[in-house]
Order: sequence, then C-alpha cells, then structure tokens
Amino acid sequence: MAQEQLTKVKKKQWFPIVAPKQFGEEVLGETLVSDPQLMLGKTLSHNLMNLTNDPKRQNINVYFKVVSVEGGKGLTSIVGYEIIPSSVKRFVRRNSEKMNLSFECETADNILIRIKPLIITRADVKGSVAAKMRNTIVQNLAKTVKKLNYADLLNDIISHKLQSELRAGLTKMYPLKVCEIRYLGIVEREKKQEAKTEEAPAEAKEEAEAPVQ
Repeated sequence: MAQEQLTKVKKKQWFPIVAPKQFGEEVLGETLVSDPQLMLGKTLSHNLMNLTNDPKRQNINVYFKVVSVEGGKGLTSIVGYEIIPSSVKRFVRRNSEKMNLSFECETADNILIRIKPLIITRADVKGSVAAKMRNTIVQNLAKTVKKLNYADLLNDIISHKLQSELRAGLTKMYPLKVCEIRYLGIVEREKKQEAKTEEAPAEAKEEAEAPVQ
C-alpha cells in the first residue's frame, strides 16, 4: 500500500518564471514544483539594472507575481517597485528637507495602489511652504495616476517620465535635489477590508479612551 502511494507522488521539476512583455519575457528565475500550476501566486524580486542593462537603475528592485502558467512557464505581472533603503539614506544630506509621503490612489483601470514619493529639497524648508509642497505632491500624483492605466503608470515610473514631470512642477515652488518614487505597490482590496474589520474593535477602544484634544 505504501509503495502504491509513493508511485502516485509526482516528481518535482524546475520550471522557469518569466518577466512581462515589457521586459522581453526574460527569465527571472526557476522554481522547483511538482505541478506547474503550483507556481501561481509565487512572488520574486529582480534588480532593475539587470532587466534594463542600465547601471543607473541598480538601486531599484521590481517585484513580480506569477499570475498565469503557459507552456510550463510562469507568467508574471509587476506588483511592486522600490528604491533600495540603503540608497534612500545616501540621498539625505544636512541642511535639506526630506518629504517622505505615503498615500493610496487608483489608476484609470481601477487598481488601488500605495505610492510613496521621496522629495528632498536643496535647503531646509519649513512652515507653509513645506505644507504647500506636500499638498501639491499628493494632489498632482493622485491626478496623474488616475489618468493612467496600471501598465502605463509603471512604464512612466521605470522610464523616469513621471518623476521628471513632477520635478518640473515642484521646482517652480522650491529647488529640489531629489524627486523620486521610493515605493509603489498594489493594495489588495480584500485583505485591506479584512484588516479594517479586525482592527475596528481596537480602534474604537483607543478612540474612546483617548482624551479630548
């Protein structure tokens, strides 16, 4: 009986995981599974320099997720983009202001994303000017993202078009040293709703116990 069960176990094999067409369906890696369908949902990261052959992109990682399987290959879509944290630290110098923002917005094809722009000015900026710049960054990015579908948004970020356009508008308000998208990632609506439901009792308790400001 034990021998029969062993013969039914499928032998694991290596299957390739490939990048989307915008990166020429380059092989990102391989995974060892007994069935190609088991690749679905797997995630992995890849350095953007290796995907574009551009050394200037070595401080950026792109995150992929296997969304379908064809011909024994795991086909992926991009689910995230991030500047390596150690590189972010090197951007910051004395006598400058770092605006590290984070907010959610929707693309034209209704994909909810979290985007984290990183703006560093050439000198220290405070008060109303800093507040105005932060509001402008959020409003402009949310408006731009809403006009683009997810694929076009990624292309504009990877090609640095979006960052250049954002910088052009902000430099009219104050000189900038850095204007980057530090992070972009898809927000899964179902998980977000579940998290809100679980956190609701705790949030209600904190609100009730908090002193009136």
